[in-house]
Amino acid sequence: MKRKSVLFALTLALALTLSVSAQAKQVEFKIGLLGDIQTLNFWGSNDINASALMEAVMPRFGFMDTDGQIKPHLFESFEIKDNSTTFILHVRPGLKWHDGVPFTAEDVVFTGEYLRKYKLFQNTRYSNVKSARVVDPMTVEYKLINPQVGFLDVMMYWVSPMPKHIFENVTNPMAFNYEATGVVGLGPYKMGEFKKGEYYIAVRNPDWPASMGTPKIDRIIYRVYKDENSLALALRTGEIDSATRQILPSLASQFRNNKNFNVYDVQSPGYAYMSLNTKKSEFLADVAVRRALAMTVDRPKIVRLALEGAGVPMYGPVSPIYKEFTKSNIQYPAYNVEEAKKTLKAAGYVDTNGDGFFEKNGKKLSIRVTYEATRSDYDKSMRIIKEDAAKAGIDIVLDPVDRQVFMDRQNVSKEYEATFVQWGAIVVIYDSFYNLYGKDAFLNYPGFYDDDLEKWAKASKESPSIPSTVKPMDEAQKIVADLVPTISVWVPNLTYVTSAKFEGYVPYYFSFNGTLTLGSLLKITPKK
Repeated sequence: MKRKSVLFALTLALALTLSVSAQAKQVEFKIGLLGDIQTLNFWGSNDINASALMEAVMPRFGFMDTDGQIKPHLFESFEIKDNSTTFILHVRPGLKWHDGVPFTAEDVVFTGEYLRKYKLFQNTRYSNVKSARVVDPMTVEYKLINPQVGFLDVMMYWVSPMPKHIFENVTNPMAFNYEATGVVGLGPYKMGEFKKGEYYIAVRNPDWPASMGTPKIDRIIYRVYKDENSLALALRTGEIDSATRQILPSLASQFRNNKNFNVYDVQSPGYAYMSLNTKKSEFLADVAVRRALAMTVDRPKIVRLALEGAGVPMYGPVSPIYKEFTKSNIQYPAYNVEEAKKTLKAAGYVDTNGDGFFEKNGKKLSIRVTYEATRSDYDKSMRIIKEDAAKAGIDIVLDPVDRQVFMDRQNVSKEYEATFVQWGAIVVIYDSFYNLYGKDAFLNYPGFYDDDLEKWAKASKESPSIPSTVKPMDEAQKIVADLVPTISVWVPNLTYVTSAKFEGYVPYYFSFNGTLTLGSLLKITPKK
């Protein structure tokens, strides 16, 4: 009996040793987040940090490859018929939600209907849909109201599917606590343990189809950092292997020509801009004030000082990376402080007390601009604009806030007068322009509306061919440049830094997640 007990103990010890050894061999990849993730209810927020986690846990229907072409992830193939009014999608077989329920055409159709019903993030991607039906468990048919050449591209690039079996009974999605119920994803990694404000862990999904690429990493750990300096320090010391955000030039210099790191330089598919809330500011409701404010934005100076030269000025409503849609050279009112003063005086603004700032109806012309306090490039940009605006008699009140506070004000409460923020990516611009300025469009946060802008932006979105989108896009741009609901400022050059302890990174130049897209995460492996 004693001998059996000893034998059992030895067997147990060996098993534990092997278990520990197996765990020790697990490959971990650590990623730094600048600020926390707003919510794990991915469809209720436009959060760039959440999108980084989604690449692993809840991928979108498709992706943009290194040549700028949008390709399907979750569809095996598709057909486009009837002058871009009929789209037939064939769902990739073998995919399962992380709770074991098969992913089918039912989920695809449900996603679009649910987003539109509750006006969630990316709902306007489906605004031209006349009908959506399940042809069979793996086939979906969309019929559109009008031809729309970019329908499938923007749907695949922007939208992540929703698990119908979970959300079909959720009637208040913005209040739904997906974190408490357990996040059920679809990607090559499952949501594991997390502690908000500190870390999120994703573990490899054993049910992910090998035909879609087998991950070489067992666990991805996303760690939250409060500021850019802490993030860069964590990279340098090896606390993390990569970061979801770009590294500022002054911080990136320490990684260049260092064999321990890979440095990737790409031009951003997004841009920084000011969003002006005409519903929350009586001054911004006046187009003369918006035009005058635009005249105080010295873009070359901001790029030189705030971005340290790592970017280009953006003078019009469309990024200069889209050559076809910027040939017409449509621009906001040009930088001219004296002209800004004349514009305000003509609109009835006067400096009654000689303090250098205009007033109207007894109120000082003051505009509060809210932005993320962690972004030094935002802060530097706004300080330059504040200085020049003051010369024109406009008082800019800087309002740097915690990232979570900013996201809540921008996305939920809409309680802000103006914001300064950067889009991670604006792709398929002839379609996405409507998502920025269209009626009830999710990214039209302040709810700005103009009949003619709605008409032309919608006409561009609902075009049968790319060449036919140019004229309506020009007309829509003219209206934005004239009415100034937004003020574009700069397009950044992005620098991503990764640890050389790993290889296989694929920098996707038209992605806001740089080297950490799904396609890259499936290839990253420890360097031999």
